[in-house]
Amino acid sequence: MKKSSYSSRCFLILMMITLVLSMMACKKTVFPAADDSVKGFFTALSKADLKEAEKYCKSDTGNFTFADPQEEKLITLIFSKLNYEIVSSEEDGDTATVGVKLTNLDMQLVFEDMYGKIFDEAYDAALSEEEMSDDDVEEKMMGYLEEGMSDPEAPVVTNEFEITLKKDNGKKIWVIQDDDTFMSNITGNLDEMLSE
Repeated sequence: MKKSSYSSRCFLILMMITLVLSMMACKKTVFPAADDSVKGFFTALSKADLKEAEKYCKSDTGNFTFADPQEEKLITLIFSKLNYEIVSSEEDGDTATVGVKLTNLDMQLVFEDMYGKIFDEAYDAALSEEEMSDDDVEEKMMGYLEEGMSDPEAPVVTNEFEITLKKDNGKKIWVIQDDDTFMSNITGNLDEMLSE
């Protein structure tokens, strides 16, 4: 009887270990919906909370960190008229695609207006034989940019595009794959225009 009791105990212990291991293997990290990350990102941007917005991006690379306060002010103004609508969401394993309709400042038109004003001033200065220093030009450019972006009638553009997200086990959320196309769409094609 002792043999039977001993083997029953061993069998019971083995069963318990197997059960515990199988329960551990079945435990999954519960992720919020992928579109929750997109909502969190755009809500943070519209409030100019750049640190919070960066949390939803694939890496904390400092995409939204600025050493120059003037640069940060301009970026904050870029997102001041941001408005978004989620039009679709699809999750497939560790990858998700969220369709977004985004309205934001049309930075191409804002820059064209700023360049027109700078050109007019430079032309007037040349005719009056006054010289504009590089610092003067830069200061005027920043002033016109701020003025153009702050204008309640500033031009806006609406783009519809897809955002790719991947599960991040460390952050326990879906994170946006913030590539060049994504950055171009959220900044009103600013990077494309500046690279020309």
